[in-house]
Amino acid sequence: MSGLVVSSAPASEPLTTSGVKSYLRISGSAEDTLIASMVKAARMFCESYTGRSLFTQTLVLTIDSNNNNDSLWEGTRVGPYMNFYKNYIELPNPPVQSVTTLKTYDDADVATTMAASRYYVDIAREPARLVLRTGETFPTALRVANAIEVTYVAGDTSVANIPEPLKIGMYQHIAYLYDQRGDMKDYQQTQAVPPMVINLYKPYVVYSGMGGSKLMALG
Repeated sequence: MSGLVVSSAPASEPLTTSGVKSYLRISGSAEDTLIASMVKAARMFCESYTGRSLFTQTLVLTIDSNNNNDSLWEGTRVGPYMNFYKNYIELPNPPVQSVTTLKTYDDADVATTMAASRYYVDIAREPARLVLRTGETFPTALRVANAIEVTYVAGDTSVANIPEPLKIGMYQHIAYLYDQRGDMKDYQQTQAVPPMVINLYKPYVVYSGMGGSKLMALG
């Protein structure tokens, strides 16, 4: 199993309160706090739906093991030798900027930091990968849960680098949230995210193990 948490949230949002107010044609500052909350909520939904990090943030990934073997398998396997897959760790929520630390924990919960020279960060694909160098291996005497911990920085460094459809989708999502606030006249409708928002996000969804989002978006 694995877990992913945000240890350091973005210092700012990809959309500004003033920009959203202009989009919504709102004057005055009475609802600035509400709009700022909606901006954050829209960004978090976009990240959750697409599997991306929109703005610079620090993430911590924990996994139980790098061994993907199925211990319950019975019978004979026929196929290529896939042992090399054990030599990398997929890093969710691209784009990845850099890896800060790679730690392993033994059964006494003692952490060991692996030297950066022992691995390579492959950011040419999505999701990115942390790949062990030739001849390197992960320690074997690790604890049964949360044995490997990777801390890394992800997200775009500039608003200009965020795809325009994602920004337009967030604007539309915020407009919908603002228009429907407290409105329960059609409960099923107010629960749903506008289809146009989803359509704008879909081409940018990251699919684990596919080496990129566009392959699945075209399929």
